[in-house]
Formats: sequence, structure tokens, C-alpha cells
Amino acid sequence: MHTDSLDFPSFSIRLEPLIQPERMPLIQSGAWAVWDNKLIILGGRDEGFHGLNQLQKPFKQSRVNQSIWAIDLSSFESLELKLDLKNPEWEQLFSSNMQFEQDGSILYIVGGFGARHSTDKQSDDTFDSLIAFDLPKLMIEIERQGDPSKAVVAKACSPHLKVTGGELLKIGDFFYLCFGQCFEGVYDPGKSGLYTGAIRVFQLKDQEITLVREIKHESLHRRDLNAVKIYQNEKTFLAGLGGVFDPKGNGYYNPVYYDPKKDECSVTVDPLKQLSNQYNCAKASIFDKESNSCITVLLGGIGQNQYHTAGNSWENGDSGAKIPFVKSITQMIFSKGQMYQYIQSPPQDPEMPGLLGANAIFIPSSAFKNEESLIDYSLLKNQVSTIGHLYGGIEAQRPTSSTIYPTRVNQVIYKVLLEKNEDKSFQTLTRSRLG
Repeated sequence: MHTDSLDFPSFSIRLEPLIQPERMPLIQSGAWAVWDNKLIILGGRDEGFHGLNQLQKPFKQSRVNQSIWAIDLSSFESLELKLDLKNPEWEQLFSSNMQFEQDGSILYIVGGFGARHSTDKQSDDTFDSLIAFDLPKLMIEIERQGDPSKAVVAKACSPHLKVTGGELLKIGDFFYLCFGQCFEGVYDPGKSGLYTGAIRVFQLKDQEITLVREIKHESLHRRDLNAVKIYQNEKTFLAGLGGVFDPKGNGYYNPVYYDPKKDECSVTVDPLKQLSNQYNCAKASIFDKESNSCITVLLGGIGQNQYHTAGNSWENGDSGAKIPFVKSITQMIFSKGQMYQYIQSPPQDPEMPGLLGANAIFIPSSAFKNEESLIDYSLLKNQVSTIGHLYGGIEAQRPTSSTIYPTRVNQVIYKVLLEKNEDKSFQTLTRSRLG
């Protein structure tokens, strides 16, 4: 146990229900961006966890989001622009688990798991395409129920883009397509997709994809994780947190890093053991310039270990079942060359209000957001601040779902609040040094 005074920010995160709108899309695993105080959502699904057997007909195309939505983040009223199901231009958008990145006023979308043909009843292919939208133009088309193709500013195809369940990050002029897999055919839990095991670095110019570099490493054999940019005053690098599945069918414990500033294959595996929140979830990124600390807050989702409040204990899995839904809130803190892990544990700190967060969205508050869309800690002047909202994602009734205890899409928009801890002490803190 570490209770030393530390020079990076100490705080706890909690969620409070805000509103359950009467008319709004209920979506998980979609692509999204924020423009002009509107949350814009494309793709994804309107159902919960896909299930683990063919009797449930997983990834039915009838449950795919077939519209582009814009949700006002003040009134939470929504506008819907329906897409033409027979137009091949939009086939990629009728998919889930796409990789995407907002860069200023442009939203880039890559890959995704969807239907090979518009008549297919279930998702059965991974797309190899990129589409980019001009967000101001897209908002105009949504508002006037116009033609979204007028907002498309780039399209490209490449076998290097045939990925689902990874993440797309952009630094400067370079895109980083991180982790993920290529899954072909109807989903079957006994069938595995082809993991990329890579970070693919590419550029987009004149509607063409140029692969600059492909970094292959055994530690990159992951999917459905949280890949983030770690900001430091002197540089920015990439981190992969968690992910699934290792050879034993478990989640991955050790964070992995890639430094794009180095010419050689600079992949580093951290000895730190990430205890929970292995699966893709809503995540808040916070930067404190004074201490040069970048903090990634993982909000619930699915984890290798679950915490039992009653017994103040951790359990690996759920009575034999692996990687259950969890309530854990984990802070992954990178400061001065070290990654720290702080897991909020009751009764000292809050956990998630339910089994929420998997494939959900954290929307940072514009009042505290810097140009990189991180929460700027220096702008948080109050003891308690609403730093954003949690939207969508999967909501489970039990740590392990079943036909008796099914999942659904989260119905409530939550406020995400940060409360400062002035004494800068931690109940449980794990750390490691890199290099």
C-alpha cells in the first residue's frame, strides 16, 4: 500500500444519472464525433451483448443502426437522418466495432464488422474501406434531411484497413491502425478471426492509402481493448490497455506502448498488471501539464477480475466464467516515465452505478476540453466538476449474461463527476518504471 504524497492529481470519479430521453438512439459499438455541441453517431447496434451461440443469431443486421444521429448535448433532443439501405456507398456504416478518429472537423472511419451484401441477415465480413466526413457539412445535411454524401471528403480501400475491434489514432499526418482482427463469415464463438498483431501506420492522400510501416509484435495480438494516446509535455506515444484473448481465453494484463518518434520497432511491454477493465469501455483522458501526467479513466465494461464489495475481495472471473461485466473504475496514470494504476474501491471511492460501460461513449465537457479533446486538469477550479457524460454501451444484469439475465443497451445518460482529493493519498496504488 502506498500512501505517500504524490505530485500528480488525486481524485475520484463518480457517475450520476442525468436524463433518460424519450426519443434518442440507444446504440453501442458505433463510431462517433462531437461538433457544435452535437454528438454525431454512425453505425453500431441497438441491442446488448451479441451472445455466444447460434441459437441467438448473433450480429443480426436488423439490429444495426441504419441512421446518422445528432444529439444536442444541452437539450438531449436528437435528429435522425436515415440512410438508404440499398445504396452500396453506406454498406460500411451498417456495421459495428469500426475504428474511428476525429481530427478537428473531420471524422475518419475505418473497417468494421458488417454484412457483405445488403440482403444478408447477419454480419459476415470485415470491411476494408475508409470513409471521412466533414462534420459541419454533415450537420447541415442532417438538419435539412439532405444527402450525407455531400459531406464525404475522402474514401479509400486497402487490404491493410480490413480490421474490426481495433482502434484508429492520428498523430500529425499519420494514422495508426492499432490491434484488432479480420473476421470473415457469420460469427461463431468457436471461430476466431485473424488478429492483425500489429500497428499499421498509414497516410491518406488523394483518396489513396500509403502504408508507411507495419509494426508486428507478439504483445500486439489483442482486440476490443482501449488504445489511447499518452500525452507528455515532450512527446506523445500510444498505449494499449487490456484487450482479449490470450491463449488461455483470458484478457491481457500488461499495458503495451509504441513510441512513433523512434525509427526502430519501439514496442514496450509494461510489467504492471492491469487488474480489471480489459475490454473496450468508455474512457476519460485527463492531462495535468503541471505534473506532466496523463490519466486514462476506464469506466466499467468487462474485466478479468471483479470486485466484491461485501467481502472486500477480488475474484478472477465469475464462478468459473471468464472476464465478466464489472463495476470497476480504474485510473491508469502515466507520470514521469511511470505507469500507475489506481482502482477505485468502495467504501472509500465510488464504483459504477451498474454493470455499465462496455462499448460506451465518454463525451468530454467542452468547458474543460483542450485542443486534443483531453480534459485539461488546470481548468478544474472547483472541488467537484462535471467533466462529461456517459452515453450508450452495454448494460448487464449480472456479471455473466444469459438468456435468463440478458443484456441491453444502456438507457440513461449519466453525468461524470470528478472530485479532488486534497491530501493526494491513495488507498491502493500499483506502479512500475519503464526503461
